Amino acid sequence: MFGFDMSGFDFGFELGSIGGLTLALLTVVLYVLPSLIAFNRGIELRWVVLVLNVALGASLIGWLVALYLATRKPQIPLAPSA
Repeated sequence: MFGFDMSGFDFGFELGSIGGLTLALLTVVLYVLPSLIAFNRGIELRWVVLVLNVALGASLIGWLVALYLATRKPQIPLAPSA
């Protein structure tokens, strides 16, 4: 009823099952890269980065904002002068 036939398309290469799984894994890792960086660095906003990455990561702007938050330099509080 709602079939999708791609038999007319020839992309010139065949991935196979291992290649397809590898490509899928690489895509997922690239998609969540800002979250992986944030948790690895232990930044304060790591949960915000994760939510932003999952919710808006499909848009390039959301992914870039999450990557910026994950890689920015941590704020060092100024020592109070006595």
